Amino acid sequence: MSDRILKVLVGALAVLIVAWLGARLIASLGGEAESAEFELASLSEAEIDSVVIVSSEGMVHLVAGEAWTVNGYDATTEAGETLTRALGQSRIGNLVGRNPENHARLGVTDEAGRTVTVYPRGGSPVPFIVGGQTQVLNQSYVRRPDEDEVYTLQGSLVTLVGRGPDDWRDKSILQSAREDIQRLEYDYPDESFALELAPTGWTIEPSGATADPSFVNSTLSQLAGLRAIGFAADSVIPTLGWDSLTAELRVLGPGDIVLGELLFMKREDEQGVGYYVRRAGSPVVYTLSTFSGDQILKREAAYIGEAEDETSG
Repeated sequence: MSDRILKVLVGALAVLIVAWLGARLIASLGGEAESAEFELASLSEAEIDSVVIVSSEGMVHLVAGEAWTVNGYDATTEAGETLTRALGQSRIGNLVGRNPENHARLGVTDEAGRTVTVYPRGGSPVPFIVGGQTQVLNQSYVRRPDEDEVYTLQGSLVTLVGRGPDDWRDKSILQSAREDIQRLEYDYPDESFALELAPTGWTIEPSGATADPSFVNSTLSQLAGLRAIGFAADSVIPTLGWDSLTAELRVLGPGDIVLGELLFMKREDEQGVGYYVRRAGSPVVYTLSTFSGDQILKREAAYIGEAEDETSG
């Protein structure tokens, strides 16, 4: 027997084994390859009132609107579109079992699964429990509450329902574009100065020194579209004394329009948080890496750098 024929026979045998194992799995789950008898809530973004996801880790409450919110906080700008698309594109597949004794193993119990409830505007809620993932990419088990039938669920909704509240929240701290930033006003406990964009470059006030472009550019690279790495934990927020700031930074644009007023507090911890940051007048406390914070919070002497050395030489 040639090697080629042997390879063909081995391949055919492998296919038969996979088919046999699949049949045994379906039989062990007590079901057949039947079509689903229910569908997900296929709604437009305007038709959704809210979506609630409950698991052993807590609750995610997404509320629709001109700007979506999650657990009372601003959600990302794309949250509504992402969730609506996932609901519309994900599909209920075949029936895989009716035996409730298998629910725990498939992760579709109330305790083990993630109970998702879609609340349409003016319609009846659509609840379903997303369980453990199958061996197929982006596929999980799913069932309706109070029903024994378990189906497969295919689509991006499988991973989306696993997001925590912070994963849905808006992490934007400063949304200004780089070219819009024309003045930076620093206020440290022991030093205050400003960087001003002049026709000849960036200058420092009130000293009149010329700022090194490379150091200014590193700051602007961090500030433009500044995003947090996360949010301060609820248990941490009361411990932060904002009366003792590390620094305050006002970011201004053309015509001295205030683009943002940021309050910084340096606080190293084991999670890699280097700074806690707030926008003035807002209770939301963001977390920022040490690298990003250090790139933004430079002292006047650091901005002078090589530019001042060359001038003096």
